[in-house]
Amino acid sequence: MEKVIVILCDTLRAKSLPHYGNERNTLPQLARIIEEDFIVYKRAYAPSPWTIPSHLSLFTGLYPSQVMENRTSFRLNPNFITLADLFKDSGYKTVALIANGFLSDRFGYNKGFDRFLQLWLPEPGEKEIVLGLGGSNDFEKLFKLVQLIIMGDNKKTIFKGVRQRMYRRLRKIFKDATYSTNRAMNLLKQHILENSAQRLFCFVNLMQTHEIYNPPPLTRNKFIRYNAKYEDYYKKLSGTSAAHHYAVEPFSKEFLEYLKLRYEEEILYLDIVISDFIQFLKKNNLYDESTIIITSDHGEQFGENGRFAHSFSVYEPVIRIPLYIKWGGNSEKNSKVDDRLVMLQDLYSTFITLLNHYQPCPESSIDLTSSNRRPWILSQFPDMSHNIKSCQKKRQTFSIKEIGLDGDNLTACVFDDWIKIIENGSKVLCYDLKNDSDEKKPYPVSVERIKTLEKIKTLIQ
Repeated sequence: MEKVIVILCDTLRAKSLPHYGNERNTLPQLARIIEEDFIVYKRAYAPSPWTIPSHLSLFTGLYPSQVMENRTSFRLNPNFITLADLFKDSGYKTVALIANGFLSDRFGYNKGFDRFLQLWLPEPGEKEIVLGLGGSNDFEKLFKLVQLIIMGDNKKTIFKGVRQRMYRRLRKIFKDATYSTNRAMNLLKQHILENSAQRLFCFVNLMQTHEIYNPPPLTRNKFIRYNAKYEDYYKKLSGTSAAHHYAVEPFSKEFLEYLKLRYEEEILYLDIVISDFIQFLKKNNLYDESTIIITSDHGEQFGENGRFAHSFSVYEPVIRIPLYIKWGGNSEKNSKVDDRLVMLQDLYSTFITLLNHYQPCPESSIDLTSSNRRPWILSQFPDMSHNIKSCQKKRQTFSIKEIGLDGDNLTACVFDDWIKIIENGSKVLCYDLKNDSDEKKPYPVSVERIKTLEKIKTLIQ
């Protein structure tokens, strides 16, 4: 494997892609390439419906409950050997291009990477500086900033932090992902060309399909016509739409359908940039030797089961993710469909094996190049406090019991025979995904399944 490239499309759900049942072809260019050259993993799952625990699992091969320092921790513990460490130890140059601000070097996600480029900063390779201005409005924040400048010891650092903050605001980094996507893919090409003669591991996180949905002109209005009323309403929510849906008023079916099609127009843009990247590899005679993985950290909901976004949910639209892999070289394993239960963290053991690394494979991760089958997958939402607080800012009396939840953590277990159990406090739901893929008809869970679930939870502690 001369080049290994992992392109993780943040919040990209399997349900919206043609290989996983969507009748709209959201990948008009990429679908043909995938069918010719990639393995399609039809039953791939995220270890969590949220970015932080899902990436922690990807980077360590462990379940969120095994790797998180505590339920509310964002940090990557430096004692773990990460996916990037595996490649670096094996003689690869390691590069990360990150568009999600949660995956900052402040939280340790740069571990193992020779270059860690944070795309929300004016200079992607610099360290992120957080000034901690506080304040409930812009005036209070400005007052705190003036105090920092007057009384601060390191004015150079303060002004650098101000520059980073202004850049994010002027570039509308968190309101329009297209700039960061283009920047990431251009930098990826640049790094590959600069290191064309050596082994290279690249990890790319793209935010194109994460809220706020704002597709570029190239793909906007391909699936749904512009609706001024919906657009104005959406803008007024200012990035708090999930909390509004739960705490203020549920969105109408028509509005949710509008947002879903806007989201799928964002996927259309991913189709363009990833296809263009593949053509770049072919043009530079690097495609055949490259291992390419296209996947996601979790999905999204647009009204299914009464849920919106990826808050408060371990239903299929949120935890079932796409996974496409093209192995480098003329591998006969490419160009097929794999129907095994697999998880995002299985990439960890897969590369331990392929790199012949000394790190033992954790039991929580299987080698995808082997014939091993998972008897079950487990997806965990270990902490919903941040979602709850967002809703309570909208309405102080908000309680998760209103939306059918008992506690502030969720677990979903899917068995190889398509039976799924969702557990939340004392509340347990059971679904037969083979005959009820939309999870509309829960039925009583058997005593045997409950015992099996308890054993599984004991295994991963």
